[in-house]
Parts: sequence; structure tokens; C-alpha cells
Amino acid sequence: MIPHSLILDSENTKPLISILTNLNYTFERFQNLDEVFSVLKNQKFHFLITSIETFDHTNSKEILEKITMTYPNTLVLLITDSNQWVQTATLLKRHSAYDFLQLPLEPDHVKLTLDRSLQYLNTKLKSQFIHEAENHLFKRVIEIFDWKKSLTHKENQNISADIIHQMNISLFQGSGIGTLMSVVSILISKSKLDPDNNHYIIQKPILDLLSENYEAAKSMFDSMSISQSVIDDDGLIETKESPQNLIPIFETEMEFLKDALLIKSQKINTSQIPNSVTNCKIRLHHDKMSYVIREILLNAIKYSKEGDQIYVIFFHRENFLELKVINPAYQNEDGSIGIPESYEAFIFEPFFRISSVVDDSYAKFEQFRFGLGLTLVKKILDQHQTNVQIYNIEDNMRNDNTKDICLTIRFPLIKEEN
Repeated sequence: MIPHSLILDSENTKPLISILTNLNYTFERFQNLDEVFSVLKNQKFHFLITSIETFDHTNSKEILEKITMTYPNTLVLLITDSNQWVQTATLLKRHSAYDFLQLPLEPDHVKLTLDRSLQYLNTKLKSQFIHEAENHLFKRVIEIFDWKKSLTHKENQNISADIIHQMNISLFQGSGIGTLMSVVSILISKSKLDPDNNHYIIQKPILDLLSENYEAAKSMFDSMSISQSVIDDDGLIETKESPQNLIPIFETEMEFLKDALLIKSQKINTSQIPNSVTNCKIRLHHDKMSYVIREILLNAIKYSKEGDQIYVIFFHRENFLELKVINPAYQNEDGSIGIPESYEAFIFEPFFRISSVVDDSYAKFEQFRFGLGLTLVKKILDQHQTNVQIYNIEDNMRNDNTKDICLTIRFPLIKEEN
């Protein structure tokens, strides 16, 4: 994944803009440190980059400390020089900033610092999630070995049930292998031998059910084949095309998913790609991008409710084309809403599920299964040198004071040479 930065504009950040553009790293700029809270409220950034000179102004240090307290998962990077080392060291020591970029800025050092900082951030976010999961497990272990509860063995049974349930979700829940096995069992037990003609008589409903679940199981194996091909391919996408070529891919996938939308009477609203990107290109592999678009649309469809509208919106920001897929956020089984912040770094990990419920209604539309969908989406987008994030935002469209889930993909724009 490439990093996404929020940059406080100043004279010292001008060379950084040029370097990030050449690296195809995405960024947005703002003019005043006071604006940062409104920007970070509904956008996700890996880094906030600002010049050390910003902190010569009154209250700047207090604002920076408030930013790091409120948004600890956005790392602050300082642009500084040897004359400002004492102040820089103080901010680093107080953890008001994570790292620094020294003037004059050099492309190799900028890339090294941002890549290293991004690696730290990803590790930090995953560690937080694992720590929470360990605490949850520890509490359950304490409950299990509480002597009063152990008399009934109920908690032990629950743990076993949880393990079996997760195995069931991965391979056997819904139509496909599990139901196919059941149907074969029914077929064997209910078929009747005609000894005179030396053949078995099978009822039509049983054969129809067998055929239906054979197709579902075959679809699973096809999905495994597609997934394997994506996993094995590590090559960078070199093909560069107009961003407008994303539109026919969306149209094809939306046509494929029209029956999926009918299940809950949903609708997808798609904006146009801004004309301002006409003279630019993006890395684009049509087949792989179709996998991505189908998966992110199908996820939005599955996790939305009856009559919901899903929005696909394109923006031209700085040096990248931004694609947002927005759908309403609802309460999860654990009481959280949409994509809790602690899950954001884990949502693209293999086999991770917020919900354990499998809706069999959408099985025939799926190309990635077994909890690998968003993992393979990220793999493909990494090959396109884009970044992808998924998080909650305040609902600004429906005016009912709720939250939406926003999946954001940023395609670095490549200027066409004259």
C-alpha cells in the first residue's frame, strides 16, 4: 500500500509536493492548522506532515498535542533542519511527532521515512487489535475456570461451539459443499432399487436439489481457482489507461449484480469521473479491476438493508483520483457500528469477519469466498499502486444523524507527456 498524507502548506512543503507526485504517493493539502480537525473527522490519512516553523505560532504545540491525542492513528511527521533540532527533538521526545524529514529534502530519504513510518503504523494498528482480542480471550478463560461456572460445563461447551461454528462458516455453511453432502446422503437413503430393470429410482426434487448444490459447490472451486491466480501473481500493473475506462467496468459489474440489488430493493447511484482528469492516466488491468469492483459493490449490497441506496462517487483531489463507495452503517453482533476504528487495519486480513452470518442469497454472485474477499481486493490494488481504506464517516447524505461505511480507493494520476 502507498501512504496517504495530509500536508500543511508552507514554503518548506513545496519540494515535498514534487517528490510525492514523482513517487505516486497520494496527498492532500490544507492551509491552516486549525482546519485539521474538520479534515480528519471524515477523512483518513496515514500522516500529517507539517514544517517545524508552524510551531513558532501561539497555541500550535497545544493544537498538535490535541491532534495526536484525538487521532493517534495519524502519525505526525515534521519537516525540519539542523537549526531547529532542539525544538524537533523536544516534540519527538514528547511523542507529539513520530519522525522528521530533514531539509533539503531528498527523494530517497522521503521515501524511506514514509515507508518505514507506514510499516510502523500498520504494525501498531494490528497490535492494538490483537491486544484487544487477547484481553477478550483472557476474560473468557477466567470465566471458564471459575469453579462455580465450571460445575455446569456450559462455558466449555460454548468455546467448542464457537470453534465448530467458525469452521462451519469457512467451508460448510449455506449452499455448496455442506448441503451437497446432505443431499447425497438423502439421495442414497431415499433412492429405490428397481431389481427388475437393475437401476435406482430417484425423486425429481432430490435430483433438482443435487444439481443446484453441485453448481454451488462448483462455484466454490471456481472461486478457489480465481483466488489462487490472484495470490500467485505478484507483478506490478504496468498498463496505463484513461481513468474514464473505469466506467465501462462499473457498468458491466452493475449489470451482473442487478439481480443481487433486487433481493433487498436496493439501488446504486454512480457519479461521473471529473473532466479534470481527462489528460491523465492510471494503472489499470481490466480483468483484475473487475474483480475489485464486483467485490466492493457486493460487500456494500450484502451489508446494507432493505431499500438502501449505495453511492459510488469520484473526486479529483491533488495528484489522485479518489473513488468512494458509501453505504449505511448498521450495528454488528458485538454492538459496534459499521467498521469500528480498531478493525480498520484488520479488515483486509485473511479470514477476518465482523459478522459471522453468511447470507446464502448472494452466493452465486461471489467470486472470492472463505473470508478472502477484501484481502484479495487489497492485493490487486497494491499491484495498481493505489491505496485503499475502509472506515465510518458521519452521514452527510441522508440527514438522519447516523453513520455510513466509506470504502476509499485512491488512484495516483500519471500525467501524459506531450
